[in-house]
Amino acid sequence: MNESQFPHESLLVYNKALAVFADIQGPVSDWSKQHAFVDHLSRASESILFNIAEAVRSRQHQSKLLTLDYSLGSVFECAACIDIAVLKGLLNSTVADGKKKSLLEVCKMLIGLRNSWAIPHVAEEKETYVAVSKSGTKGPVFHHETLDMYTIAIAFYRWLISTEPGKNLTSAFEKSTDALATRVVLNIAEGNGRYAELSRQNFLDTANAATAKLAVTLDMGASRCIWNASEIASGKHLLLRIGQMTARKDYAT
Repeated sequence: MNESQFPHESLLVYNKALAVFADIQGPVSDWSKQHAFVDHLSRASESILFNIAEAVRSRQHQSKLLTLDYSLGSVFECAACIDIAVLKGLLNSTVADGKKKSLLEVCKMLIGLRNSWAIPHVAEEKETYVAVSKSGTKGPVFHHETLDMYTIAIAFYRWLISTEPGKNLTSAFEKSTDALATRVVLNIAEGNGRYAELSRQNFLDTANAATAKLAVTLDMGASRCIWNASEIASGKHLLLRIGQMTARKDYAT
């Protein structure tokens, strides 16, 4: 290691993540923070780097692995934010696909590094990198994009954008609704990047709670004549399905 560098600076994954961070910052700086996902994307892209550095710095084996899990979860969060940017018409699908494939490379490298740390005396090697999913020119890039709960969460977001509260984001009610819908999408995606079952379920619990709040929000919107009965029925149908899929298996029915 070069003594003029911090240890994390010599890692291939850190330098790749730094390049991805720079690539993401361009569009983020042009997007309004009225969109809830913009702040999430900015913080998640930073979190990838901070957690790689902290994982390298940590002396405890389990702490190192857990911190890499945080970094991996942030990769999934960034990918979900990019999906939202496409839904909102802020990013075209071709550019988005390129950014997600770069994030997938970071994901592979993080898993490779995690595997190398899990086996004593194995250094970070490119050959140890494990692909999360196979991606071609079309179709999903990340595994979470194939999950029913994620595709339906995206469908609800698309439904919201097609209505007034999802378009303007000029009132507190509209911003709150956008933030809740964003929370559902991001927590489903990030939970998919966690190794521990309990950690995954915590993210699904957060998504489930946000889904219930969205159902209440739709009722409030109906009372204020923001949505009509047909729109409410469509939105509630999607929310009910998300709620069922994100609920704990031990919940009473």
